[in-house]
Amino acid sequence: MIRANGYGAIQDTLAYKNWYATLPLKVFKLNSAFGIRTHPVTGQDSFHKGIDIAGKNEVVVSVLPGTIDKTGYTPIMGNYVAARYGGYIVYYAHLSKVYCSAGHVVPTGYPIGLTGSTGRTTGEHLHLSVLRGGVSVNPLYFLLIILSMSGDELKCYLYGG
Repeated sequence: MIRANGYGAIQDTLAYKNWYATLPLKVFKLNSAFGIRTHPVTGQDSFHKGIDIAGKNEVVVSVLPGTIDKTGYTPIMGNYVAARYGGYIVYYAHLSKVYCSAGHVVPTGYPIGLTGSTGRTTGEHLHLSVLRGGVSVNPLYFLLIILSMSGDELKCYLYGG
């Protein structure tokens, strides 16, 4: 079990004070990891392309400054928000409410939704997926990397150069 309290924000006090990262929920309790698992609904072994974080009626915030790529609903993800952060797209899924819309530019920590159990779930939580070039990457690694950087270093990691 991985647990963290607070949003985990690392505030940069230099020129790029808006370039810092945070955790998506105030309390971070990992319920299901990235990788092969027995699916809690189907009972079949499958590859989980994200992580599940416990949350009950919790505000979900943007982990970085970026742009909302799209919002919507699917039978699997339920209500979701897809945010673009440089070369990465982060999906926040199973939301009970969505507080933003496509094209919305959001700062780090901006409330984008509320945890829920929409779509295919066994209970309320936040599903977080991260894509780079259309390929799923482990959201835990992504969060650890972005939380360790701020300012120019974080901007370079996300946008290159």
